[in-house]
Amino acid sequence: MLLKIKEFADFCEVSVRALHLYDRLNLLTPAEVNKSNGYRYYDSGQLKELNTIISFKKLGFSLADIKDMKAEGYSTDSVIRKLQEKKAENDRSIHILSYNNENIDSMLAHLKAEPEKETVEGEAVSISRIYCLENEKLEHDFSDILWL
Repeated sequence: MLLKIKEFADFCEVSVRALHLYDRLNLLTPAEVNKSNGYRYYDSGQLKELNTIISFKKLGFSLADIKDMKAEGYSTDSVIRKLQEKKAENDRSIHILSYNNENIDSMLAHLKAEPEKETVEGEAVSISRIYCLENEKLEHDFSDILWL
């Protein structure tokens, strides 16, 4: 059974615009296009393909990554490789965010422990000193992270 693009989009809870994009990128092409009016039609068998795209998007994959996996027929090897790459990327992001939170905690503790500064300039100098020291540590840690 063929559905118009709007009907398919509503059923799958995606936008018509997303379906147009997936078509342009050859991720999900319509089952049929009416030559006289240009209407796109999708069949129920394409629901699985759309769910695959949506699932990978929810995991943070780019459409280019999804297209690469599709080009390899969603082979187990290619999907495993991409999942491992995404997990490593997520682990790096977690490490960086954790490091940022440690710096925020350090700055908060420092600011709370110091008495009120008499001038805004004095406070700015104090914060900039902390920031400069943390930047040196951050530069070193990022080098370690990015060159694993």
